[in-house]
Amino acid sequence: MASEEKNSVVENVKILAGIDDNLQDEVIETLEEMTRNQLAMLVDENSVPPKLEPIVQHVTLSRFNRLGNEGYSSYSQEGESISYPSSDFDEYKATISRYLAERQRGRILMWD
Repeated sequence: MASEEKNSVVENVKILAGIDDNLQDEVIETLEEMTRNQLAMLVDENSVPPKLEPIVQHVTLSRFNRLGNEGYSSYSQEGESISYPSSDFDEYKATISRYLAERQRGRILMWD
């Protein structure tokens, strides 16, 4: 049985957003890079740890869907209202906190 290769974040965002051309690839790649950099900083790592990879895809998709409405806390048009969290990572605070706690458990700290 052949091992299935996972779709890239760009491919998954395009599938979920209903995009079937390559016109938005550069925008999605930029959003992914920004998301990776910010998440790595949040957990004080040089890159996104494998356990947190799903967050990259979800936040990249959210950021793509919000293009044009950056900086808004809510948006309304023709009876439709959308509210945005104050941080793109708010929904994942528990997961990030759990990762940080697990990482701390594996460390030995020594003081002189």
